[in-house]
Amino acid sequence: MEDVIKLYWSLRADSERYGDEVGEIFGVGHHEDPASFFGMAFNIITMTLELLDHYHVLWGKLNPKEFSNPEETREQNGQRVTLLQKMCFIELMSAFEFSAKKAVLENQQLFGEFKGRIYLAGIMERSKDKGLLSEEQLRLWKGASTLRNSLVHNNGIAEKDGVYSYPEVTVTLRSDCMSQGNIKLFGLVSKWLLLEARSWLENANKQIQPTQNTRG
Repeated sequence: MEDVIKLYWSLRADSERYGDEVGEIFGVGHHEDPASFFGMAFNIITMTLELLDHYHVLWGKLNPKEFSNPEETREQNGQRVTLLQKMCFIELMSAFEFSAKKAVLENQQLFGEFKGRIYLAGIMERSKDKGLLSEEQLRLWKGASTLRNSLVHNNGIAEKDGVYSYPEVTVTLRSDCMSQGNIKLFGLVSKWLLLEARSWLENANKQIQPTQNTRG
């Protein structure tokens, strides 16, 4: 549990640092595009940390002898920790998709026009075509989107097989099975997400001149 909490403290620090960096590049505040994603991420991760800390303190006060089946109770607690991380990952993906949609609409000279609804998968496909992503980066974005969609729409059960190797964790999806990985899986994928989002937001908005976006 301590390792999970430590990981989310580092994610919180990352979101703040990346927001500062993107804000500095474009001369905007944390609440302004294209840095606003990291302000949203900071709040999402902070809320996750508050809940993780609450459970950590609560469980530390519990006496295992008071439970008829301590192992089952421990397993249930672990499931709660995983659920909180799933919720955080889903919210981070949704926040980034929201920011990415705004970015492509504001940078049509680079991305061109999208027909119909704009989805993250389509944005990343177009980003690959425009040279903003490598083939492997696109594949990992597809993996993150597939994982998010399976959590939101299918209770975490994948519809097709897939193995996605992120820098610090491998996500294994098996058709008709729950996603597999260790207790820090969602936190480590979120770590990758924040770093990739920072790079993408900078590259996608390069045609915006810093002088056009000044702090009020």
